[in-house]
Amino acid sequence: MRVLLLALAAPLILGACTGSYSSSDTAPEPAGGYTLEVRAVEGVQTYIVTAPDGRQTASTVAEGMSSLLDADQIQRLGAAEPLSAEPHPEVFALRLPGVNISVAADEDNPNGDSATVLVNAGGRTVHVDAEDGGPGENDDRANVMITGATESDARDFINDAEDVSAEVKQQMLTAVGL
Repeated sequence: MRVLLLALAAPLILGACTGSYSSSDTAPEPAGGYTLEVRAVEGVQTYIVTAPDGRQTASTVAEGMSSLLDADQIQRLGAAEPLSAEPHPEVFALRLPGVNISVAADEDNPNGDSATVLVNAGGRTVHVDAEDGGPGENDDRANVMITGATESDARDFINDAEDVSAEVKQQMLTAVGL
């Protein structure tokens, strides 16, 4: 499970690690001000984008159909809840100047069904919280939040959202001024 989570997080980690760092780097400059989220619960994916000025847009995809959420629906989503009732201990950490990677999981069960990956690099933070619900994908759950994303990152996030129709993507881009 941990290897799977790291593999899934790799593109996000690489995207977060843009720029160069020297040994004198202590606190990288923020990359941008957008927050990007994906929440996947039992076959339903929700994509949320928050612009630096507070404007939000979101869409859901269920059974291949996408729809735009209105402001009230977005408000009702609230903050993503942790998927595991008990926080797991850190089982892996890599801390370098300007880069911090941490993995928390059940260290007594190497094939455990939940883990959290946190990456902080280049002014971006990527937080992946995932739980395998068993055989198949429809009972799996995951929350991914990227903070410090640039305007370009936000545009790519919307345009690359899996199974979101072109019409809904355009509505999302317009809602946050992209």
